[in-house]
Amino acid sequence: MGARPEVVFFAPYAGPLLAGAGATGGAETQLVLLARALRARGRRVALTVFHVPNLPATVDGVEIVALPRPPAGHGRVHLVAGLLRHVDADVFVQRAAGTYTGVIGLAARARRRRFVYSSASELDFDAAYLAAEWAGGRLFATGIRCAHEIVVQTDTQAELCRDVWRREGTVIRSIAEPAQQRTAAPEAFVWVGRMAPYKRPEAFVALAERVPRARFWMVGEAPAEIRARAAACANLELLAPRPRPQLTALFARAVAVVSTSVKEGMSNVFLEGWARGVPALALSHDPDGIIERHGLGSVAGGSVDTLAALAAAAWDGRHDQTALAARCRAYIAREHDADEVAARWERVLGLSGAPGG
Repeated sequence: MGARPEVVFFAPYAGPLLAGAGATGGAETQLVLLARALRARGRRVALTVFHVPNLPATVDGVEIVALPRPPAGHGRVHLVAGLLRHVDADVFVQRAAGTYTGVIGLAARARRRRFVYSSASELDFDAAYLAAEWAGGRLFATGIRCAHEIVVQTDTQAELCRDVWRREGTVIRSIAEPAQQRTAAPEAFVWVGRMAPYKRPEAFVALAERVPRARFWMVGEAPAEIRARAAACANLELLAPRPRPQLTALFARAVAVVSTSVKEGMSNVFLEGWARGVPALALSHDPDGIIERHGLGSVAGGSVDTLAALAAAAWDGRHDQTALAARCRAYIAREHDADEVAARWERVLGLSGAPGG
C-alpha cells in the first residue's frame, strides 16, 4: 500500500464486482459505491477484499487490497485477523453482521484506530436469525462493543439498534448510483437475490403462477424445488446471477422490481429500479414505509393473493407509468445522492478538514 488511507472498508466478497466477473451481495455493492463516492470527494480510500482473478489494483482511484481467500472452517477468522496486521487506516469500516465484525473491530482497536460498523439489514438485529446463520455470536457482539460509531440505513434500524444493542445509530441512507430513466418498454417483473428462506423466493414463483398473462424474471442460484416449479410455469424464466452491468440492464426493462422478503435493509434492487423510474412491488417489507408514503410502488401486506392483484394491475398499466417514474427518480435524487451520502459519512468517520488527496 502507498500512503496510509484515511478509510479502509472490509468488503471481503466484493472481488467479483470489482473484477467485473460476477454478482455481489448488496452489502458489498454499497461499500464499493461509498468508497468511490468518498474518493470522488478527495479522500484516500481502500477496499480490502478476498482475491479473485483479474482483480484490479485500483478502481476509480480507490486502492484495492487483496487478501488471500482463507479456507473454510475454524481457522478462517484467525487467518483473516493475521492478514489484517498488514492493513492500516485512520478508520476501519465493516458492514453486515458476522464474525468479521469482531475481527475488524479488534484489529482497529489494537491499532487505536476508529471502527465504524454499518448495518445491512433488519436481520442484523435478529438474534435468532444470526444464531441460525453462523456460530460467531460472541465475536459479533465484541465487534459491536468495539464500534466507535454505528451507521444504520433506516429509522426502523435506529430503533432496533437502541432496543437490541443499547446503542445509538446514525441514520445514513444507502447510495443509489445515477442512472438514465428507463426508455425500453416494460417487459417483465424482476426478482433478484440470494434464495435464502427469509427472502421467500417461493412466493415469487407463486406470484407468477397466479398471473399467467404477465412475464416474470427471477435472477439467482435456484434450488431444485424452485427449478421444478418454474419448469411448469411458462411465464417464469430463471436467470443465472450475472455481473452488475448486465443485471442493471434487466432493471431497465422491468415492469417493477419485486421483493418477497420478510425482512431487509434498504434493498439495492429497489434503489436500482427507482433510479431508472421503475417502481417497487413488495410482499411485505417497506423500509420506513417509504414505498407507500412516497408513492414508489405497491405493498401487499404479506398476502400473496394481494400481491398477485397488484401485479396484475401493474401489468395492465405498464405502458402508463410516467408519473410513477417521476416520483421514483425524484425520491432517489432527494434521499440517495452519492455525494450527499458521502458527506454524511465523512462526519461519522471523523474526517474533518481538507481531503487527504
